[in-house]
Amino acid sequence: MKKGKNGKESEIRNHQKIAECMKKLEPRLFNPQEIIATAREPMLILDTDLRVVTANRSFYSSFKVDVDETVGRLLPDLGNRQWDIPMLISLLKQLRTSDTNIEDFEVNHEFETIGQRNMLLNARKIRQAEDGPECILLAIEDVTERKRAVAEQEILRKQLIQAQKLESVGRLAGGVAHDFNNMLSIILGYGEKILNQLHHGDPLLDDAKEIVEAGKRSAALTRQLLAFSRRQTLQPEVLDLNAVVRNLEKMLRRLIGEDINLELSLSEDLERVMADPGQIEQVIMNLSVNARDAMPKGGNLIIETANAELDEAYALNHTGVKPGKYVLLAVTDTGCGMDKDVLSQIFDPFFTTKEKGIGTGLGLSTVYGIVKQSEGNIRAYSEPGRGTTFKIYLPQTDAKQDPSERKVEEECWTGGGEHILVVEDEESLRKLMKLGLSRLDYKVTIAANGGEALLLVEEKGFKPDLVITDVVMPNMSGRDLVDRLRRNQPDLKALYMSGYTDNAIIYHGVLNRGTPFIQKPFTIRDISEKVRAVLRGR
Repeated sequence: MKKGKNGKESEIRNHQKIAECMKKLEPRLFNPQEIIATAREPMLILDTDLRVVTANRSFYSSFKVDVDETVGRLLPDLGNRQWDIPMLISLLKQLRTSDTNIEDFEVNHEFETIGQRNMLLNARKIRQAEDGPECILLAIEDVTERKRAVAEQEILRKQLIQAQKLESVGRLAGGVAHDFNNMLSIILGYGEKILNQLHHGDPLLDDAKEIVEAGKRSAALTRQLLAFSRRQTLQPEVLDLNAVVRNLEKMLRRLIGEDINLELSLSEDLERVMADPGQIEQVIMNLSVNARDAMPKGGNLIIETANAELDEAYALNHTGVKPGKYVLLAVTDTGCGMDKDVLSQIFDPFFTTKEKGIGTGLGLSTVYGIVKQSEGNIRAYSEPGRGTTFKIYLPQTDAKQDPSERKVEEECWTGGGEHILVVEDEESLRKLMKLGLSRLDYKVTIAANGGEALLLVEEKGFKPDLVITDVVMPNMSGRDLVDRLRRNQPDLKALYMSGYTDNAIIYHGVLNRGTPFIQKPFTIRDISEKVRAVLRGR
């Protein structure tokens, strides 16, 4: 089909338009300033002698320099800030004679104006014109904040892994300790029974004493495991940490020896905390023993207290910390210190740097557990040869101290015919408690679980003066059992016993304040003292 005149003219016009567009797209030569002017990252153009031809606004603002300090100067002397980076200078010189670009070359440099910066440098050759002189385009990316954020994330990741590891080991330790405590109660109970039946001079007397002492030492170990796993039952009080430290001062001086100087720096206006006084004393004692062992040739042990406030920024950088007002307890020694590898493991159970056979490796793990269970935080700071500081933060409390609190006298009381209901799922321990309490003139009825106990009380009409119940039992916890029994007998007295508490109490870490409690394992003397105290309302 032939094209008409109009079609021919239209085709010519189209070709002309295309030619004009192509002409507009032909390469255009830019001067150096135009090349880099709108770039957001700092950029320099250098001549082949590494002298600055020009820089963009981002460079001037980022590095806080002006034109006179930049243009015309050699890179090593740029802005009188001494960019004396031999490797970079060498690479740029090589770039003049090769076609290889510099990609993501990392440098660290201290600037007088903006301090230490981490930078990624990229460079390539360019020309100002087709036959013009070669130049080097140098782009600078400041990655300081990015690297800092990555480093902080790595620290938090390690803290999280450490917390998860301690939590997993804690669950295992708590479960083992709970079951072992039941067996230890039986060993101690029957060992004490045999010991009381042997007369002086009996050849088995010393053997029986060794059995009981071994049981007591084992019980101490399980208490440490329970403290680490945060399943030890606490009985918190409103505490003045200054008073706790002062009460321990004489004992601490004897403990650390004469070659170590004890210094106390206690804040006068210290706020109160809610904590178990016995456990806080154990924390101070354990840290002091560790400090003593770190200073075999003597030194200084400093114990400090102060009010503190941990803000959101601190909480973000320390796993498990809640912002708020705290009381600081710091224990510092001038001993041998620790490196980072040792420092990362110090709260692990059974980890120790001491010689084999010295210590159990549970001291600091116990401290960690007590502090965490008290809703506090602990941090360790140390360097080889520069001593160690442990900082413990316990939440401040507005609660008032109860002046009526009294400690039970350490006397072994016999009963007066009171009726006691013992609820315990471990059969051997159940029988032992019946045997031991019956000999102290109590009437004792036993039940294997909450269901049996309810059957005795609600259907058979049994009215005990006191119920002694394990906290953790199948189907019904001890607390639920007591609540149920008190519907019909509101004045019923109760004594709880356990290696650790039921799930709800484990989560909070405490029994209600003032709740009568005895920690497994215990001896018949221990339980008799506690029973008598509860029956007398003390």
